[in-house]
Amino acid sequence: MSTTTLTIRNEVATYPGGTKAEGVAPKVRVQALRAWFGKQQALQGITLDVPPTAVTAVIGPSGCGKSTFIRCLNRMHELVPGARVQGEVLLEGDPIYDAAVDPVLLRRRVGMVFQKPNPFPTMSVRENVLAGLRLTGRLVPQHADLVVERALCNAALWEEVKDRLDAPGAALSGGQQQRLCIARALAVEPEVLLMDEPCSALDPVATARIEDLIHVLKSVYTIVIVTHNMQQAARVSDHTAFFLSGELVEHDRTDRIFTSPGDSRTEDYITGKFG
Repeated sequence: MSTTTLTIRNEVATYPGGTKAEGVAPKVRVQALRAWFGKQQALQGITLDVPPTAVTAVIGPSGCGKSTFIRCLNRMHELVPGARVQGEVLLEGDPIYDAAVDPVLLRRRVGMVFQKPNPFPTMSVRENVLAGLRLTGRLVPQHADLVVERALCNAALWEEVKDRLDAPGAALSGGQQQRLCIARALAVEPEVLLMDEPCSALDPVATARIEDLIHVLKSVYTIVIVTHNMQQAARVSDHTAFFLSGELVEHDRTDRIFTSPGDSRTEDYITGKFG
């Protein structure tokens, strides 16, 4: 496993009994969440608590609402024409869909890494890292070099690109591009990091690097990862939520989900009977 050390934020929470979720307030609380694309309902009333500084995996077959769910956690769902949401999403107790909430500032607190690496192709590695800070008007020019180095270190990429900071981000390998996108998200110091199948376009070696990175990042960040890979969910997550046809079937500790699920549909999916 990687020995990368986080340098931007070094606080590490402790938990009663050494467990990651029991007895602590949720970082994100989702209550009766419903979502639509036009007339098509994608989520059927999801209620789910996301614990802090832990990894929650969202699994389920294609079209079950996984990606829609995490896009609702930072209000990206509403960017789709005709999309709408009902229900409540609370970030540390504050409703993110309140009219007073600025979605741009919310997405600074709740970052997103997408399925396919998407560095800005005309920007250098350096400028890719700084893009979010520039967008929100928070870049202090004299701190730029430090921000770039720290974000790339936190994404386990610094040693590979420190001599290529002025090269185009799109010139990096696929796995490096994905870690660059993670560095870009981390540069704005989010509290929550959403990952939508971040390894699906990567080879096994690059996938292992991202998984190692997730293990390091979860000591500081709350991570929600969508994955279709059961083995990956078992390797990287502390808790797993199984979605089916827009409904939350089961949510529990990952070891329980994979060894003694409480719903037969969960067991059928995990054992490959459908999906």
